[in-house]
Amino acid sequence: GDTPFPGAMKRAAEQMLLAAGVPYLYSVRPVGVLADESGAVSGLLVAARTAVFAIRCGTVIDASRFGVVASLANVATSLRSTPKSRSGWTVLATRAPEWAGEVREIGTSIVLPNKDKTEEMSAWQLSVDAISTSSPASFTHLLRASLVDPAVRLCAPTVPQSASIVLSGQTTQANLDSVSDAAFSPMPGLLIANGLLPIETDAVQTLDRTDVQARLGRRVGRLVQRRTPGSDLHCIQPKSAVAGDDRVDRVFTRDAQGQMRIDIPSFAVMDRADVVVAGGGTGGAPAGIGAARSGAKTIVLESQTGMGGVGTLGLIASYWFGNRVGFTEELDKLVEQTDTIRTTNKSRWNPELKMAIYHRLLRDAGGDAWMRSFAFGVRMKGDRVAGLLVSTPWGAGVVEAGAVVDSTGNADIPAAAGRKTRWIGADHVACQGTGLSPLNPVLDYRNSDHNFIDDADPEGVTHALTNARAKFPQEFDTSPLVDSRERRQIVGDVELSPLDILAERTFPDTLVTASSNFDTHGFTVHPVFFVLAPDKKPLTAHVPIRAMLPHDLDGVIVTGLGASAHRDALPVIRMQADVQNQGFAAGMVAADSAKRGCAMREVDVRSIQKRLIDLKLLAPEIATHTDSFPLPADVVGAAVEVGATDFKNAAILFANFDVARPGLIKKLSDPDRAKAEDAALVLGLMGDSAGLDLLLAQLDRQGWDTGWNYRGMGQFGMSSSRLDAVILSVGRIGDARAISTVKKKVDQLADDSAFSHCRCAAIAAAALGGASLATSLLSILRLAGMTGHAHLDTSVVATGANPNLEETEARNNALREIYLARGLYLCGDIEGVGESILCTYARDLRGQFARHAQAVLATPVDKANAQSWA
Repeated sequence: GDTPFPGAMKRAAEQMLLAAGVPYLYSVRPVGVLADESGAVSGLLVAARTAVFAIRCGTVIDASRFGVVASLANVATSLRSTPKSRSGWTVLATRAPEWAGEVREIGTSIVLPNKDKTEEMSAWQLSVDAISTSSPASFTHLLRASLVDPAVRLCAPTVPQSASIVLSGQTTQANLDSVSDAAFSPMPGLLIANGLLPIETDAVQTLDRTDVQARLGRRVGRLVQRRTPGSDLHCIQPKSAVAGDDRVDRVFTRDAQGQMRIDIPSFAVMDRADVVVAGGGTGGAPAGIGAARSGAKTIVLESQTGMGGVGTLGLIASYWFGNRVGFTEELDKLVEQTDTIRTTNKSRWNPELKMAIYHRLLRDAGGDAWMRSFAFGVRMKGDRVAGLLVSTPWGAGVVEAGAVVDSTGNADIPAAAGRKTRWIGADHVACQGTGLSPLNPVLDYRNSDHNFIDDADPEGVTHALTNARAKFPQEFDTSPLVDSRERRQIVGDVELSPLDILAERTFPDTLVTASSNFDTHGFTVHPVFFVLAPDKKPLTAHVPIRAMLPHDLDGVIVTGLGASAHRDALPVIRMQADVQNQGFAAGMVAADSAKRGCAMREVDVRSIQKRLIDLKLLAPEIATHTDSFPLPADVVGAAVEVGATDFKNAAILFANFDVARPGLIKKLSDPDRAKAEDAALVLGLMGDSAGLDLLLAQLDRQGWDTGWNYRGMGQFGMSSSRLDAVILSVGRIGDARAISTVKKKVDQLADDSAFSHCRCAAIAAAALGGASLATSLLSILRLAGMTGHAHLDTSVVATGANPNLEETEARNNALREIYLARGLYLCGDIEGVGESILCTYARDLRGQFARHAQAVLATPVDKANAQSWA
């Protein structure tokens, strides 16, 4: 009796798959077909972002709309004699949309809740004539650019398009029922379940109907015969392939069934552009516009069905902080002027409207965008990325590029090129909280923080999407986009540090000036934040171009969350307003590199800065900046005298520790005990033992103070106590004299102890080592409720789902357990308990936990390596 909203239909399908024990994966696509020695299809190469993995199987069913598997397998096809020329695009709107073609209201009006009231809208079908495009993947982009209407609240993700090709050598039939069973299998091991079947165009159009799809699926399912795939597999080479130095990344897995040596197939060249932007989100859409406005032929690749990222499809349709100048100011004014319906709350926007404006700005600048398309690898020429391996719904190929902007937010392109990157979760589990929000077309803004989701982990993303639909069963749908605040990062020519921001460092090559407070969405790891707490005061951060250039790799500039920055600096530079400006500037740099045929590092940054100043994206004084580091000795000396009493002085001490160290050691004798202890803490956090006696005395005389339990949304201030900081600093020093004192503190932990206490005690214990500390950690883990918090089964997690947008308890319990287990494992495991818990978390469906556990287990257990985890 309920309205069959999209979310309900997806949830029903997921629950049926789970109940039947059928594995499924979102955010992946076949990019190669595996065949055995007889030529029979025996598996697929599948891309998840730029990571590629193999699936062996007896039969592949190609149920993709455009026959992507058949294309990769070189199945013979021909053009249909009477292709479909008109489609219908369904949208939800408060009135009839302004559209050049026919507009028809369909069905009854839809009533949805909006806080303490309800709102009503109707579904409309817009007639869509055939559009001439350079690529069929541009179709959705051009449609979205044509519909800029504030009355539209939600567009169907795709426009029903039928395959324009048909299997060759077969007589077309009037309907599916007339097609012989043999026609469904154009080659051994492959079954077709889409519009490539030999049926008339009218019959193909019926495939848009759910009942027809279900009937087709049942028939194809019955045709499957049990078959063992061959053992000697190779990848079928696509037609018109052009060989090159093509590279992909390795996939992150939990339960891989082994490894296979498969040569990456060569691919045909699909297109060539001056600038190719990988990712059309918060930074990628502006990057495409900036490059196109600079006169470069530009293609934006976006895996979703619209541009704009977290501010559009991600539903975080409001700014928190950010420097709203330059391109961002232009965009905001255009959104406000166009949204004639909105009369209140100008700080928010209609996500569909902003998305449409992005598409129109790119189109009007002469740029192109390929929707549902993504880079899954790179084509190299020496140390330069010269093109991207691209997956589209129609097949895979190479797009050659003069320059690439990596706006994936995940450093996908440098990772595929084999360059070093930093994984969230590898060194620690201090990941900023992740959201995946419910979607209600009458509500613009839906922010959430209830999970840890690794965007590059296909199993984790699938688990998260399934869990989100279980959390919000009454909602219209869920966002298709994971709203992550921290991902994989490049190792750049410069790493932006929180000390750079706190000490107000300037650079000669600043490309964007960001502004935000420390919106941490979790806990911090940098030593400076164990001395002073991040607060709500907004800060300014200059982001140099060198932090956007992957070390030892040319042809790529990286924007957003993928840039080279310490993870505790990210909250200040990741605001939407700033990433929009950063992307626009990166597009200009890429265009300049492509047009001049020079390396990214050879671009005239001062010239780019002048243009950005003219566009009011940068302040005029940026053109005169030099690197303000290293700071003069007298400035450091003054900071030593004042002490770490404010962020700027604390940052100066940590950033110039070698110069500050002699003065800090003198401070240990200061008659003011607080100043002496502050100096000892700074020294200890930097691994210096000069103040160890003062630190141990503090631990001896103080009991556990008020700790901190995990909080994501709205987290400001300390994520550890003063005593936590002292015990951590003792661990960083690594002196065996501290073992007995630290053991006393560990023995005082209980089953209700705060996460911050467990975290810092476990880190210190691991760094110091020894059987006595291992025994103490094991005792804590054996307390009731301390273990068993891994998420290993999607159906179990979904059954216990709750509608909380800011869920924290599950993460707090898991964090406490994994830190204690890591400490036990590294300081000398007893009875294998630490290893056993870590092995369990190595399969956790939250990617950060799994990555971290696997990284720890891969570490040889000795004191030197254990100390590195402190």
